[in-house]
Amino acid sequence: MALISILLIFISTVIFTWTGVRLLQEATEKYEEKYVAQTQAALEGMFVYMDAKRLFRFNMIIMVVSSALGYLITEKVTFLIIFGLVGFFLPQFIVKGKQKKRLKQFEAQFVDAITVLSNALKAGQNFVQALSTLEKEQEPPISQEFGLVIREYRLGVPVEDALENLTKRIASDDLKLLVTAVNIVLAMGGNLREIFDTMAHVIRERNRIEGKTKSLTAQGKMQAVVAAVLPSAFGVVLYVMDPPLMTRMFTDTIGIIALGGTFALQFIGYTMIKKVSSIDI
Repeated sequence: MALISILLIFISTVIFTWTGVRLLQEATEKYEEKYVAQTQAALEGMFVYMDAKRLFRFNMIIMVVSSALGYLITEKVTFLIIFGLVGFFLPQFIVKGKQKKRLKQFEAQFVDAITVLSNALKAGQNFVQALSTLEKEQEPPISQEFGLVIREYRLGVPVEDALENLTKRIASDDLKLLVTAVNIVLAMGGNLREIFDTMAHVIRERNRIEGKTKSLTAQGKMQAVVAAVLPSAFGVVLYVMDPPLMTRMFTDTIGIIALGGTFALQFIGYTMIKKVSSIDI
């Protein structure tokens, strides 16, 4: 009877383990497919031709290494999980940061690009020729994006559709407004030169007001940075002055809870001050 009980327990354990491994494998494969698809689209949108599957494997390696470092440094499972999460999300954070930086560069070049289009039309070029001039005279990323519009047009895609594809790659309200105006003029007729000149003037004035607003709110934003950094900096100073005392913050349960609460309050304070000092135009 005891032998049968042991056999049943063993079989149940094997089945349970096999089922858990299968579920974990399926979940990992689904996440990998989603991760690879999203990352590949993001990389191609930035004209970075890298294998997203290789990046996914690199991401997993970073997660494992950071988890091991967290445990070796603190010998706490809590920090193993925290370091693992940081390593897991770090590559994605870097990719999104590169996307935001590229978008800012695009928007910074946008007014000059509109001026180039307007001047090209005044010189007697048609709209497609003006786009080619823009590609030649501007720097990346805006030259890359409009160059792709030209290549799509040469492959038989209507210029209206090529411009719509551009708005799907670049999440810019100014670009959407420009594309909408251009498509209306190409379909119904109108003066593109006047539209470009008007848009360039409006965007320049808006950028001037935004710059003035940023200078007026710079002090509030600096206060948010100080409020977020000062407690951590003070903790580092205390650790240098009295290491045994501060080490308990990383080893005792109460200390870990206090650290978590401190970081949470820092984040909340930074977010609130940043929100109050930010003005959308």
